[in-house]
Amino acid sequence: MIQSRIQKNNMLNNEFKNQYLCTLAVCDHTLFRHPQRTMADRLQAIIPLAAQYTEADCYGQGELVNEFEQQMADLLGHDGALFLPSGTMAQTMALRIWAEQKNSHKVAFHPTSHLQLHEQNAYHTLHGLVATLVGKPDEVINRADLDTITLPLAALLLELPMREIGGQLPTWDELNAQQAWARQQGVALHLDGARLWSCTDYYQKSLAEIGSLFDSVYVSYYKDLDGIAGAVLAGSTDFIGQARIWSRRLGGNLITLFPDILAAKQGLAVNLPLMPQFVAKAGAIAALFNQQAGLRTIPLNPPCNLFHLVIDQNANELMPKVIRWSEKHKIALLPLPRTLTSTSCRFELTLGQHALKVSDEDWHKTIASFANEIG
Repeated sequence: MIQSRIQKNNMLNNEFKNQYLCTLAVCDHTLFRHPQRTMADRLQAIIPLAAQYTEADCYGQGELVNEFEQQMADLLGHDGALFLPSGTMAQTMALRIWAEQKNSHKVAFHPTSHLQLHEQNAYHTLHGLVATLVGKPDEVINRADLDTITLPLAALLLELPMREIGGQLPTWDELNAQQAWARQQGVALHLDGARLWSCTDYYQKSLAEIGSLFDSVYVSYYKDLDGIAGAVLAGSTDFIGQARIWSRRLGGNLITLFPDILAAKQGLAVNLPLMPQFVAKAGAIAALFNQQAGLRTIPLNPPCNLFHLVIDQNANELMPKVIRWSEKHKIALLPLPRTLTSTSCRFELTLGQHALKVSDEDWHKTIASFANEIG
């Protein structure tokens, strides 16, 4: 169900898609994400950071990368960390390590996991892993779901927050119950924390407190933090030692990654302190959408800075109205629809610096105008 729903995103009429992208490019105000920067602007911004180091990293060694990896290990509650070019590499590598250590090729994750939907079956094709899909497609995994898993299992992957279902999160008690199950069964617990940065307010826990529940943790830098690219795996000293070997095997141990590392450092410094504001803004904006007839958010009360907006009109009916409204008001209220059905469009909204530039009162007027004109 989820797989087919996401694939339907490709069915958006190319004329609408291209026209809307052109419209978004000339809008004066934007609700979602961070301000766009040119390549030159991005490189200029990290020059002051680069000036603090005498040499670039070289095949995973050097002051810059070593300092950053230790910073990440401490931040995420683990002994070691490894910077990698991509999350796709990081996560399949982590599951492969656990599979070898646990002497089992079986892993488990939610039906909407990135590994299941967006990686061309890499976990199986490259690593020979066999996946059990656990939980209901439109809900977070709960403790009872784990009893359906056939053991032995090498690793259980949990995603916090769960992107494809609107950034939903399990409760802290539920998360601890799942960790206890994994410990009892001897199953490694891996965290897909691509968007972990926005979860601390909901849990009222530090990143280290959340991360330490897991045997391994993956985080991303180009999404909420507005880095260029790159990911980190965190875990025990032994786990990271094995990850370094796999990084070399998979071609992730590049001669240098300093632009990505510097941009990640900058993103942490600039955007991580703002995350509570992004989360609060998401809650306020979602409430404004939910006040309008024909609009609803998933979830109703976002626990992080991400939520989905559902509009019950098909794309051929809705998108011309969205384009006309955006052109008229010079406001990019919505991105391209993420998923489509014959009766609705679903948009993913991740709030960042753009949303903070406009007051809740003005966003209320804007959203009311939008709902009135598309209704």
